[in-house]
Amino acid sequence: MSSAPVFHGPDTKSRSFFGRCCRRSGASSLRLPETPLVLAGALGGPFGIFIFTPLRNALTLASQNSDETAWELYMDVFAGGFAAGWTGGLACVPPSCPQFMVMGPLFHFLKEMLNSVLLAVILSAMAESCISYASQTLNAQMAFNADQELAGLNNQVELWSPFMPVGPVSSIHVLRNFVALSGLRVFSAPCQAGLAKAAQFCGLRLPQGPQQFFGDFIASMGAAILSAPLNQLYNFAVTSNGFMEAGFLEKVALSRAYLTETYLVYEGDSLAGISPTLGRDLFMRCAYIANLYALFGIIERLAVAVWPYLKTLKSRSDQ
Repeated sequence: MSSAPVFHGPDTKSRSFFGRCCRRSGASSLRLPETPLVLAGALGGPFGIFIFTPLRNALTLASQNSDETAWELYMDVFAGGFAAGWTGGLACVPPSCPQFMVMGPLFHFLKEMLNSVLLAVILSAMAESCISYASQTLNAQMAFNADQELAGLNNQVELWSPFMPVGPVSSIHVLRNFVALSGLRVFSAPCQAGLAKAAQFCGLRLPQGPQQFFGDFIASMGAAILSAPLNQLYNFAVTSNGFMEAGFLEKVALSRAYLTETYLVYEGDSLAGISPTLGRDLFMRCAYIANLYALFGIIERLAVAVWPYLKTLKSRSDQ
């Protein structure tokens, strides 16, 4: 397999952050992500984002309805017909190509350049939000408005412009993406190591393929659980006219009120426990994000595994 393009590092000692990163990593060059990683991000991302649109739309409806069960919310998504489950999904497809390029190729590039997985995840999450905030907000609002129309309610929200990359809840969006992306990029390797040790303890040998898949899945599920309240706060915010029009301090108060009233149960002024809504939202968030990120991990590794064979076939056909 031909080598990827190379950027040579500075020959002399540099005071720049880039130079320090190069020296700290001990590398004399930076390599761009290889072609299969680029293709996985460009093609696998849009596929996964569109396929799982009904799960994403159900989460949007859940943010405004704490009483219905997960099953009832999934049924609500398809209340207007089977195709209605994908309401707003096409709005997310074009941006999802560069979005998953950020999650894949850009992440790998930043990780090598900065010699830090954490910094690469932070910068990737910020870039991902700049790309996907507008389309995901529009998707959520379209799904919410369609549900309101079917219910005969006049509570629709004004649709967000697909050309506005930032908005009133961009910070929540970035934090949510950071937590979610950390599953696949930060916690997957420890999960895989833990699975290998568990299998060894039981006297079993876990093949590399299943080990990677289940490691990705477990890590993504953990990240999904941690990011669920942030995701639902984001969905609630972009489908609430009052929140979108509020000032900064009022947004903070509304955010606190939403999280406490949705996920905590009080008896008078005393905390009595956790609301069942939290369990429902955790389950629904896991159903979406764990499957999405695990699918992306499969596509990424499959592309890397298949690419050499495709190059060999092409070389033979050219002869």
